[in-house]
Amino acid sequence: MENLIQEIHVEKVSDKIVEQLEQLIKEGKVLPGNKLPSERQLIDMLGVGRSSLREAISRLEMMGYVEIKKRKGIYVKSMESTLRLDPLKKLLQDDKIKIIQLYEIRSDLEEASAYAAAQQRSEQDLETIMHCHEEFESKSGEKRFSWELDQALHSSIAQASHNYFRIHAINNIFDFSKEFIRPFIEGFAKSPENSSIIIQQHKSIIEAIQNKNAEEAKKQMKLHLAWTNIQLVDFLR
Repeated sequence: MENLIQEIHVEKVSDKIVEQLEQLIKEGKVLPGNKLPSERQLIDMLGVGRSSLREAISRLEMMGYVEIKKRKGIYVKSMESTLRLDPLKKLLQDDKIKIIQLYEIRSDLEEASAYAAAQQRSEQDLETIMHCHEEFESKSGEKRFSWELDQALHSSIAQASHNYFRIHAINNIFDFSKEFIRPFIEGFAKSPENSSIIIQQHKSIIEAIQNKNAEEAKKQMKLHLAWTNIQLVDFLR
């Protein structure tokens, strides 16, 4: 009988909080740079006490998942903050052609992202992707290309791949390349013709993901980014 009976362990409330928030971050449902709800809101949402929440947040901070900014709140920590990227930025500033190499890395990741998203996406993932596209198309139709909405769409596809490292890597590339690529993208996308092409390319990618056609999703993402890359090369030269 002694071998059959197991000791009962009661988990601490803070352990359950850490587990839940860590899972949200790992699954990409809360992205790098996102601000978490306020302490008061988290207490109400989780139904826990202040001391348990603060203990959990402190542990998440030590684990490198979040960053507490005074008078601003709790933010999901980006992997970029743990990497030494300043020398790389200096390299791009000195030799802008190397932006093409960075774009190649992004293409590799995003093709894999689209492929995996088509295989693994949930209905909720698909709804999020479509919502992001509708927002992007609406703004682009008003001739106000939004880098943020474009990033949100690509990020939603990455989230649907359910790969923690891919999600963070893609978002970090967006953040890292923003100052170099954003002016170009926003400039050439002002053209109604170019804007229309981008929207149609996005639709082709989403349709393949919706149909769970992984090869087609990867192909359409490759075509989309290759087309943009051609414009970028011309711009840099």
